[in-house]
Amino acid sequence: MITTRGFALAPWQTEAVEAWEKGDPAGAYRGTLEIVTGGGKTLIALACAAVAAAKDPALRIAVVVPTEALARQWRVAIQRYTSLTAAEIGLLGAGRDDGFDTCRAIVAVLNTASKRLPSLGRTAQPLMLIIDECHRAGAPSFAKVLDTKAAYRLGLSATPDREELDASGELLRYDEQLVGQALGAVVYRFTLRDARLAGWLPDYDIHHHGIHLTPDEQRQYDQISRQVDDLADELQNLGFEAGRVQQLQRRQDEIGQVARRYMAATARRKDLLYRATDRSRVAREILAQTLDASRARRILLFHERVSEAVALYDNLTSSLPDVSISLEHSRLGDRARIHALESFRTGATQVLVSVKSLVEGIDVPEADVGVSVASTSSVRQRIQALGRVLRRRFDDDAPRKHADMHLIYVAKTVDEQIYTKEDWADLTGEGSNRYWFWPADPALPPQQMPGPPASPRPTEQQEWERLGQRPPDRPETWRGSVTGQEYSVDTLGTVTNSAGAIMRNPQNVAAIVELVRGRPGGRFRVTPEHRLVLVWGESRDGLVPYVAGQLAEPFEPETVPLHDDHPVPAVDTSRLEPGTPIAGSPDKGGGSYRLRQKQGGVIERRTADGTTEFALVDGEAPAELAANARQVLENWRQLFDRGIGFFLSEQGQAWYVEGGKKFHLAHVPGGFAWPA
Repeated sequence: MITTRGFALAPWQTEAVEAWEKGDPAGAYRGTLEIVTGGGKTLIALACAAVAAAKDPALRIAVVVPTEALARQWRVAIQRYTSLTAAEIGLLGAGRDDGFDTCRAIVAVLNTASKRLPSLGRTAQPLMLIIDECHRAGAPSFAKVLDTKAAYRLGLSATPDREELDASGELLRYDEQLVGQALGAVVYRFTLRDARLAGWLPDYDIHHHGIHLTPDEQRQYDQISRQVDDLADELQNLGFEAGRVQQLQRRQDEIGQVARRYMAATARRKDLLYRATDRSRVAREILAQTLDASRARRILLFHERVSEAVALYDNLTSSLPDVSISLEHSRLGDRARIHALESFRTGATQVLVSVKSLVEGIDVPEADVGVSVASTSSVRQRIQALGRVLRRRFDDDAPRKHADMHLIYVAKTVDEQIYTKEDWADLTGEGSNRYWFWPADPALPPQQMPGPPASPRPTEQQEWERLGQRPPDRPETWRGSVTGQEYSVDTLGTVTNSAGAIMRNPQNVAAIVELVRGRPGGRFRVTPEHRLVLVWGESRDGLVPYVAGQLAEPFEPETVPLHDDHPVPAVDTSRLEPGTPIAGSPDKGGGSYRLRQKQGGVIERRTADGTTEFALVDGEAPAELAANARQVLENWRQLFDRGIGFFLSEQGQAWYVEGGKKFHLAHVPGGFAWPA
């Protein structure tokens, strides 16, 4: 039986093990632990494995990790802290291809595990599946690892949530997402804030350094930013927000083309900011000042790109020849990477330059200074980077650790947006943050600033409390951050999400939106916690968000059953009257169109190049197709006094949606004719 040795859990860590043992609504011995970086996830997981082994003495363990360096670290930890010997602990990936025929535990690199572990696990029962940094396993290329057969399942991550949508485009909670369903819901949380309040962290200071772009970099930045803004406006004119480009870029229409151009432009701007000249200069100054203050410090420098990390390493080694500096990144060979990490751990190297591989998972408690030279705008990545140097020491004889973290950002650019996403004073402690601004002139010292370059808006919960925990009686300006999924309601009261899925329960949202906008239809958001409806409306300060109401229940997208046990009988649509409700789900194979009132009434469609054209209704078109267009226009005029959107099925049924329900418009087999 596998047992643990050589460590004792803190009370809160024991609570985490007990929570996993109880499990989630799907059963016991499963669940995800959201534990701050440096919170001892490895030891907690091994304690969970010992609990499972006590129940099933023949237990085998599969640990899945994102990188080879982390795989080697886990293998050492299993040997050190459990009763398993080195021969019983195998590797899958990282140059090895071990199996359960000879090993009781296998540590597998995610890329290899996604291909091999499901088949290996079929005969290695009973099995416990542990996935470290489990948010990585939700990517389509890695998700097969979740199919591994295992009675005991554990997910580990400091930040498990990832943005994932269902087939209808609706945002999923973690317990609804692929990883959450496979491993179990979050059953225990111990966040960075929790760790700070519990006294789990060492003493620390966090320094935020604002830097300049050079004049040439600023000109390039301004030019790209104008392109980004123009493309965002273009998306908005098409009815979508730029925040949805990750989903929109998969579309094969004009919207998808604009979304892809937007993503390309933002990538060019991000690349420009990563390569900002002053990043290396300020990193070098921070390093020199740190070394002058104390030669005993152990310093980690993170960069976002391998090429920039290599350039930074070359810059530092040439300007600081007396300092021992190593380089670690994914393009180096295994031997070079192992040597770089080991020399840093032992103190032979005082400074280690790395990329993302050290941001997630690698345990380097010796590091007491971190410099994030460049980073994404992801709060998750900032928290992971902080965790690298905020690891406490457990040696009672060692002096209390004091850590310093330095975060470099480009001032007066989108780099500052990270400060609108999180209240860093609340997260890391009021007195632990210091803000600096570096003049463009290298001869001048940095200036200390009174606070962050930007501040986050109130959270949804804070706004809910300000409103007296009830929706307002009339639209009120929303002071908080604009969160939640975006929807649209048309002039007929039909609600759709950004993926075009129709909500079957639109409730009274059409009236709420009209109350703010002063006219029917428009876009709005629904906040995730309290389902408050946020609508942009005019004010003395321009367009601002208003909170105008609350949904009684979450929206439910209409779904088409894969297997219909009670099929709807076929209907002769040629006999239906306009406005007849439709049972079932007609297809949209004949296209999507709009009826507009200009020129007495037209049928409009968008072409692949983004232009608009109108269906022919006269002798220029084949007689039956012109008649189809006239029939649709006539029926529309009978039913409505305003423009609407409608669809055409492959069988020739024109239909529309009103208030989330489908109605017949006309029988027009063959569709319409269009200008040559």
